Amino acid sequence: MFLNQLNDTEKELFIQLCNQAVMADDVLEVDEMESIAFMCHEMMIPNSTPDEELPVDSILAQLNLIASKHQKNIMAIELIILLKRNGFLDETEINFLDNIKKKLEISDEKFKHLDSLANIYISVKNEITDAIEN
Repeated sequence: MFLNQLNDTEKELFIQLCNQAVMADDVLEVDEMESIAFMCHEMMIPNSTPDEELPVDSILAQLNLIASKHQKNIMAIELIILLKRNGFLDETEINFLDNIKKKLEISDEKFKHLDSLANIYISVKNEITDAIEN
């Protein structure tokens, strides 16, 4: 939705974070990969696997240094939406998002609000998709 507001470095780090996020539960789903491809398209960057995968904590440390609060919130809601594509979060995904929240220094209150908005977004998107398809 707002990923075009990230700078080039943030975009590259964010996509690496997305790749790590979808593997948090050790299950790579087609719709998650399609979502990442769509995000790359939105950010106008190539959809490719990085030559060198950075550890999650390293990615988050770099993002914490360079990203503004606004940009961190954008990345957080996009990650929540990405991981909730299948309708739920398992324990490893919850832990992954909790780590994101802590390392990017997003308050519990703000993160809960972003999570609530992500749920509304997913619900409305699903409703629109159903209306179009049926």
